[in-house]
Amino acid sequence: MRKAAEAAPLVTVIIPVYNAERFLRRCIDSVLGQSMPDLELIAVNDGSTDASLDILRDYAADDPRVVVIDQVNAGQGAARNRALDLARGEYVLFVDADDFIERVTLQVTTERANEDRSDLVHFDWKLLSEKPEVTGRYHYYNADPFWHKRLLEGIECDELLRVENFYSVSNLYRREYLNRHGIRFEEGRIYEDNPFVLQVVNRAECVSMVHSPLYVIDPHPESSTRSQTDTDKHYRDHIYAIRRSFELLERRNPRAAAYLAAYHIKKIGPYYERRIPRRFRRAYIKDFVDILHEAQVEIPDGTATNRPTRTAVRLRMFERRRYLMFQALVAGKNHVMPRYKRAKWKLRQLKRRNDRGGAWAAELEAALDQPIIDRTISFLGLDFKYAGNSRYLFDEVIADPRFDGWRISFVTNDQRVPEPYRVKPELLETNQLLARSQVVIAESWIPPRVRKHRDSTWVQLWHGTPLKRMLFDSHEPRIIWNRRHHKIVKYRDIQNWDYLVVDSPIAAEKFETAFLFDPERMIHSGYPRVKYLLEQRGNAALREDIAGRVGMSGEPSRKVALYAPTWRDYNYARSADDSDFDYVLDVERLADELGDEWVVIFHDHGYLSSHVSTGNERCIDASSIEIQELLLISDVVVSDYSSVIFDAMAIDVPFVLYTPDLEQFEEFRGVYGDMWEELEGFAVRDVKGTADSVRNASPMNAVPRAMKAFLYSASAEPVSQLLCSREEAEKDCEDDLK
Repeated sequence: MRKAAEAAPLVTVIIPVYNAERFLRRCIDSVLGQSMPDLELIAVNDGSTDASLDILRDYAADDPRVVVIDQVNAGQGAARNRALDLARGEYVLFVDADDFIERVTLQVTTERANEDRSDLVHFDWKLLSEKPEVTGRYHYYNADPFWHKRLLEGIECDELLRVENFYSVSNLYRREYLNRHGIRFEEGRIYEDNPFVLQVVNRAECVSMVHSPLYVIDPHPESSTRSQTDTDKHYRDHIYAIRRSFELLERRNPRAAAYLAAYHIKKIGPYYERRIPRRFRRAYIKDFVDILHEAQVEIPDGTATNRPTRTAVRLRMFERRRYLMFQALVAGKNHVMPRYKRAKWKLRQLKRRNDRGGAWAAELEAALDQPIIDRTISFLGLDFKYAGNSRYLFDEVIADPRFDGWRISFVTNDQRVPEPYRVKPELLETNQLLARSQVVIAESWIPPRVRKHRDSTWVQLWHGTPLKRMLFDSHEPRIIWNRRHHKIVKYRDIQNWDYLVVDSPIAAEKFETAFLFDPERMIHSGYPRVKYLLEQRGNAALREDIAGRVGMSGEPSRKVALYAPTWRDYNYARSADDSDFDYVLDVERLADELGDEWVVIFHDHGYLSSHVSTGNERCIDASSIEIQELLLISDVVVSDYSSVIFDAMAIDVPFVLYTPDLEQFEEFRGVYGDMWEELEGFAVRDVKGTADSVRNASPMNAVPRAMKAFLYSASAEPVSQLLCSREEAEKDCEDDLK
């Protein structure tokens, strides 16, 4: 029994359990191991005949957050309702016993719920892959049409009826919201999620959208939706769920009924073939048609339709029952029924495009069938550039005698890479080499045409500590609007990474939520580019050489302000003429404000293509020079949301943040709030304020020690130390990545 004075948890996680001993520990461990631990877990044993109850009792004995309820078998809906009536958390999450959740699920969803004061938080899901060698561990493919929106409000919430599946498990609910509307599950039936989700969506006034696959479904053959297919259970319960959903629908949104009808029309074909016994199929279709016949759909502009005098929906199955055609025949005026063209009811694979990737497919598949090439390391820079982390790690590795005899390659056309190491990105032979390399080291997203060998190791260096939100931490509305599969493609790449290099605890925390990457596979090492800065900051000869290449020879008395902005999401897929460059600092005006003792150096972002005038003799465009080199000759860095400020921080170069578009940036990308709280004191929004901040910047130890400890910390162990072969490990390395 709970003590009366015991504080209520933030979240109640409800798990109905029926004969789930094979999966139960995995499920419970995923809940109890959450990064946000303020929870209670109510597990309802629904008459299990296996060892499920014993497992639950063991967990309850070890962890006071676990509450076990034992009941006679009454079905999943009844089990959830009983736990929901006992729940104490401000929020409620349902998890099926054969599934599990990502470690950051409660952290991410409760933060959004608290921020938005929403009724529920809708997040994404993925399947545990049945063919991990093909799709990766997880199969993630959802591209629902509403994901470009961060928040749904009012009748907009009904857009959630357009989801791929009506899953109650992919939402975090405010418990008060469920109780206020009396929303509970249907009992004694399967498909209980259908009416429940309909009510949840159709009554909501505010829904937070988290475009991240936090819930993992295990599509094993023993699940309730894959069993009992030799009885009328699926037929009767599915028809009941559809009818009940239409009965519960509130017509506040003129499109809601059409969304609901479209959802069930999409599902009826696969269910007809896979779940309904042949002897019940005619009745199943007839009942479904009757429900659609009774449903009224309003015209999209919001004007109500007249009741149809006659509406007939004819269904025809043909071509071995793989196609389903709906044709609406409507009599009378202003009657609307969606017209559905034939659709093939099977999982479709994307056709291979007629490009290099398609032309090379057979050769690359053949390369994957060959054994790995021992003692090979291939480097991939950001956009195949010889720069940043990949450059400095490559330079370190080829100079290290421990790698004598290794085949080291850098994929680039940059002539600065010596001929024996340089391989051209556009060649088939290069992609075959990447497919068979023992180690592949990248600094950003790896092109989809690069295939991973089952025995290779991929190390992701990334290109800096994130201040701006990334991937699953950002809604990326402009990108998603243009590329609905953007996050799907990126997550497919992430699943190929064996290790991810991070340079600070705060970076590791952000990468876990942004990439859903296992923290145990993160390498806590200083970035190679920062290691270069730390080693070379006292090299006077190098500084003089860099100044000469910039065009500052003979001007040692002038101070240098380096301006290095990042790119903007709101310009994604826009031409240069159509892009918004209002955020770019007027460097000529800054130079005038600073006076003769200063030189302003501009370094463009690779994705920027911004229009910056450097006609003033004290304004120099040095975009062609590596930014790490420019940092070595800079007295102050002016940036915005770029990771370059953390590199500057490492060598005690003060910085100023020029952020005139903060609100717009937040809308399209966003920054991490806890990090911005530490940095917003360095932010200015006009040129004069920037000049004042540059002049007043402290030349040494510009960032308070506590802030630096929070935002930045470098390991003494370089990444190269982790790349030694197994044979050399006993002498030189504690870890290896073979």
